[in-house]
Amino acid sequence: MPTTTTRPRFELTDRLRALAAAAAQRARSAPGVNRVAVQTTAFRERYAHLPLPERQARSLADALVAEPVLLHPGERLHGMFYHGADPQWHSPEWGDDCTVVAASRRVAAEVPEMAPLANQHPQGRPADGAESFVIDGSGIPGHVAWHWERVLSGGFESLIDQHQQALAATDDSAARDYYQGAIILLQAAVEWNQRHVDALRERLAAESDAEERARLATSLCALEQVPAKPARSFYEAVVSFYAQWQCVMYEAPYGGNSPGRLDWYLWPFLRDEYETGLISYQEAGELLAELFLKIDERVHLSDGHVNTIVVGGVAPDGGDAVNPLSWLLLDVFEQLDLTHPAVYTRVSAANPPAWHDRCVEYLLQGGNRAQILADEPIIAAMTRDGRLPYADAAQYMCGGCMELAPHGLNSDLLFSFIYNLPKTLGLVLTGGECLTTGQQRLDVPGSLAEYADFEALYAAFEHELNRALLAKFRCLDIWSEEMARCRPLFLLSSMTDDCLARGRSQQDGGARYADYGGTPLGLQNAADALYAVKRAVFDDGFCAPDELLAALRADFVGHERVQRRLLALPKYGLGEADADAMMDRVLRSVLAPFDTWRNRHGRYVKPILFTFVWAPEMGRSLGASPDGRRRGQPIGHGLTPQAAGLRRGLTASIGSYTQLPNHLVSGGASTMWDLDPQWASQPVIRAVVDTFTAGGGMIFQGNATPVEELRAALDRPAEFGHLIVRVGGFSARFVNLSRELQVEIIERHRHG
Repeated sequence: MPTTTTRPRFELTDRLRALAAAAAQRARSAPGVNRVAVQTTAFRERYAHLPLPERQARSLADALVAEPVLLHPGERLHGMFYHGADPQWHSPEWGDDCTVVAASRRVAAEVPEMAPLANQHPQGRPADGAESFVIDGSGIPGHVAWHWERVLSGGFESLIDQHQQALAATDDSAARDYYQGAIILLQAAVEWNQRHVDALRERLAAESDAEERARLATSLCALEQVPAKPARSFYEAVVSFYAQWQCVMYEAPYGGNSPGRLDWYLWPFLRDEYETGLISYQEAGELLAELFLKIDERVHLSDGHVNTIVVGGVAPDGGDAVNPLSWLLLDVFEQLDLTHPAVYTRVSAANPPAWHDRCVEYLLQGGNRAQILADEPIIAAMTRDGRLPYADAAQYMCGGCMELAPHGLNSDLLFSFIYNLPKTLGLVLTGGECLTTGQQRLDVPGSLAEYADFEALYAAFEHELNRALLAKFRCLDIWSEEMARCRPLFLLSSMTDDCLARGRSQQDGGARYADYGGTPLGLQNAADALYAVKRAVFDDGFCAPDELLAALRADFVGHERVQRRLLALPKYGLGEADADAMMDRVLRSVLAPFDTWRNRHGRYVKPILFTFVWAPEMGRSLGASPDGRRRGQPIGHGLTPQAAGLRRGLTASIGSYTQLPNHLVSGGASTMWDLDPQWASQPVIRAVVDTFTAGGGMIFQGNATPVEELRAALDRPAEFGHLIVRVGGFSARFVNLSRELQVEIIERHRHG
């Protein structure tokens, strides 16, 4: 196995640079897919007489097969579906057969407490960024991986045969609908591939350049075998992966859908050739580089459309899963100027020390694209109370940013809402008045002055957060029902356990684990604010309730003395026991409804604690807070202390974080640690990451670019198109971000 000092070298070639430039150029003027128009017409007209599941399957199959065949010179992977819409998800002209239309209507009727929030952004963000504290009833699809390796090992024809046998053996009408739909889409995928075979034959017959003829002949030979039949070589395995990837992403074009454990599932197809010298490290890397370029081209301009690969970590039996492909995937991705697919690393005590060194090297030198996931605490949280067996949890991947789920086993409502916790606290303190608009937003018993003691205030806060989360959970069941009815995802379901055995699509009870997921935001902000109220009003008494409310309404203007005293109080992250204990209490309060709720499949809603792009946006919706924070300042990231809680250094802050009950966060608890590169040497950060993971820390990420360079990019964006930064669970080109996000990244605390 390679090590950090002895591993083979991978180098970008001129050919790969040319392919990268051509792919980026095409992506900037990419044609749209024809799916919406073709599928809608077929659904309304050609198949209008058929039952709904068959209409859905046949109309989508027509659209897939009708897409143009795109072949480009110099490539060994062929075809392209650019990112496009899913009419079964959000085309209003589909009426009640559209998920968003049907589910939104039901939520309004069945969960009336969500009605005041119904004017929000369909992806879960407030339309104006200022009003919401919990999103409306919309779920968000995607964020899963499927068992694509079954196409590599058996081909689409094997999957077709399995579903045909199941269809012949059942008299369950719902199962027959599912099996028939899967067969139709699998056959369409084979037909679409055959169109590429035909086009390659024509291109080969007309080609005169010897080198290009050799490439075309090799491609033609591969596509005549895969993805219809099993892959016979590493090259054919990559070709097969890419073919099925395009087809499933055509059916389910959602952010977060991911290759998952690519090194684990692809390594068996490389092992023999690599170990016998039939293919070199460089040759295998060049093929993977082409795969990365093709995955990126589809969504090149959409950095947040995260397709994540996780490498390393443990095997289902708990042993070391790192293999030469784990190293190679990192080496290739580091050399490419891409944000897709994201490549994140898993680390475990079972992995060799050299792998831990490589992960830290990637964190410091990988262009702010790294995310380190610690297997032991993550798997412990996923297996808690028997939620998953160890072998399934060990196969976890990130569905996008960091939505943890076992590869090929979960339904796709895994990341479905955000909840702005400090907004709820602010409304409880003011008696329901929004500090940014002055509007009455919440019906609560009274304002801060009416609470006899801190415990009464905390009980009111806890009641409101429970009410908001439980209402959202009820919405998710509605969305799950309509997702199962309106967009059954036959192709993806055919590669998701246990849809074949159960005769149901993945959202209709077919997936082995139908866990939902959601993201509470700003826990550290709420905890610091509650601790400040406890000290200032109830314990030390240096600020009367009405005085504090007046200071908050004025954004501390004219109340600077009060603000100074509030800012001087301990914060979570400083190693102060009482402040850290408040953060522990708030986290447990937020997690409690996640633990007690069971969805319509008898499964869980998983808390997924990260911040994505919402730090400034959710902060903008908040007024001043009792910890001394001014109106509109960004909230904290994941479970990272906010800036005021980082002033005693990285070690103290990590100590506070690792004292939290992270083992209760089954969806993952992320942290963001931006580093001063002059201080952040390999030995120092290796020690920091070891301390973090040994203490139970789950997810470590951060930027290592000098602040001066970020400021220069803000002023002269034309010169910094290459600069990639870590936003929050994903990485993006700095110049593509909103100015609000750019400023938030620049102003983060830098550890040094």
